[in-house]
Amino acid sequence: MQFDLHLRSTVREQFQSVAQEMRDWQTQAQIGDEEAEFIRQNILFFNHTTSRQDLRVAGVDGSGDFPMLSYSDSFIYLSVAQGTVYEATTPQIGLREVSPVPEPVLECHWIPEDDVRGVEAINRAFEQLAKTSILEIIKRSDYQQIKYQATRKKYSAEELVAGLIRPHASDTSNLAIQLRSTAEMAAALQLIEGTHRPNYILTDTTFSLPFVSSKANSLFHEHLKRLCCVEARKQETGFFALSKSHGLATTELVEKLACELQGLAAGQTAEHWCLRIPNARRDEWSLSLVKGRNVPPLGAVSYLVRFHRTTPLMRLDMDAEYWQKFVAGETKEETRSREQQIFEDLDYTCHDQRVYGYPYPIKAAHDRASLTNAERVALRKQLISAAVAEGMSPALFRDPSTATGHR
Repeated sequence: MQFDLHLRSTVREQFQSVAQEMRDWQTQAQIGDEEAEFIRQNILFFNHTTSRQDLRVAGVDGSGDFPMLSYSDSFIYLSVAQGTVYEATTPQIGLREVSPVPEPVLECHWIPEDDVRGVEAINRAFEQLAKTSILEIIKRSDYQQIKYQATRKKYSAEELVAGLIRPHASDTSNLAIQLRSTAEMAAALQLIEGTHRPNYILTDTTFSLPFVSSKANSLFHEHLKRLCCVEARKQETGFFALSKSHGLATTELVEKLACELQGLAAGQTAEHWCLRIPNARRDEWSLSLVKGRNVPPLGAVSYLVRFHRTTPLMRLDMDAEYWQKFVAGETKEETRSREQQIFEDLDYTCHDQRVYGYPYPIKAAHDRASLTNAERVALRKQLISAAVAEGMSPALFRDPSTATGHR
């Protein structure tokens, strides 16, 4: 992009306008004295944990090429997701990867720009990734019940199958989100149902269900995400979603209160603490920072958590039924003790120097799943070679972004 003087002035004016809007938005998030006192009482500190044994933690992340190529009026997409499992067996050794490494989820999908065959191809892509039929995933998941809570209307599994959102083949950004998220949840389900039996499985996302309040419509990965929660609950595995972006307006005051409670000087950053975002009915108080936001999402319990001062404040979502069954105690102290145990377990996985303050199993899964440019080019060439061997014309394969200088 070339900047001339006029454009620079215009952009500066727009930046100034946006900054004013942001300032006004930020000042809307006010916390009163009573609420501040509730926050103080509910901030939970946990120990910097350097010793654990009999602990297994898995991580999942996904990637892909959306699209790899286009051919005539169709597109080829590649979805990749990888799970990793690490364990601490003795206090002296630290985290070690568990073998065998879970098989990666890797599927290539051809999706034509056709109303009938395009829908069939997307259905096939979902089922290839999940390795189960769409109808079975929907029936086994508890998404139907959660949707009923949101809409007060019952939908049959068949109606939900019909109402799945299936973008056009050329709607690459929407397909990218759906295919990558489906691949990630498929990799998580593979870990939940596999032989590794981790104590916790972490994914780099949230438990938000964007279409749960929508009439009949939904996204396939929403159903698969909730199925992971159902199956993990049966295995007594903590299936948690950890997001590096908490999505709240301003958390400075919460951080300041945590700093005061830890006895730190102004300007320093408190670490090893969490705050469960309250449910007004259950906890008899609410956090004004989440006003107007769907946090925690339906079917989930959300925490703000800071493992280390160098990493950002993050949001961790866990299945509400798992929380009720395995975390909630008969007394407040018992609940806090169980929460402390969970976050100390997770903190133990945050001490790899390559990603200090962030659970290493997710980072390892991210590194395994990420495709380099060289790998993308090599995979495209392999696909074209296979197609040419089938008698197709190589001239009809296009990488639109490269051809138009966009990558």
